Amino acid sequence: MARLKPQGGKIESLDQANLVLKEIGILEKELESIDSEAHKQIAEIKEEAAKKGQGIRKRITDDSQMLNAFAAYNKEELFKDKKSVQLSFGSFGYRKSTSISVRKTTLELLKKLNLDKYIRVKEEPDKEAMSVLDDDTLAQVDSVRKVKDDFFCEADKEEINKELLKEQAA
Repeated sequence: MARLKPQGGKIESLDQANLVLKEIGILEKELESIDSEAHKQIAEIKEEAAKKGQGIRKRITDDSQMLNAFAAYNKEELFKDKKSVQLSFGSFGYRKSTSISVRKTTLELLKKLNLDKYIRVKEEPDKEAMSVLDDDTLAQVDSVRKVKDDFFCEADKEEINKELLKEQAA
């Protein structure tokens, strides 16, 4: 695959580089405005949809409660040999569910009783702590330190805002 050269001009001085940073800052500000407006519209749409669907959600809940009451009242007859009733438009019934409820003291009590196999522990290398190891030690544990210079550019938004205010005042 051939390397692509960036489109556009060439920067030949620090003044030009500074102007490019200014342009990046202005463009980032425009993007923030666009994104902010989009998030606002999305929130409004979600709120409107929630309001529109509120009655429907209530009816679903009410209908489900009616089915539940019907099932409970007729439990012995409907669920004598089975756990659900299949009808042409769907099914209803009972599912066995099990959950374990724990308290704040459960973990400590599991440890005291040596029930460690019931304690979940996620093991993974601590890369931050490993950063103090020398390269030989890292090699022994099949790791390697990678050092690279990553380019960055940051526009000074405060200065750009001051400049934009000056331009608006003029």
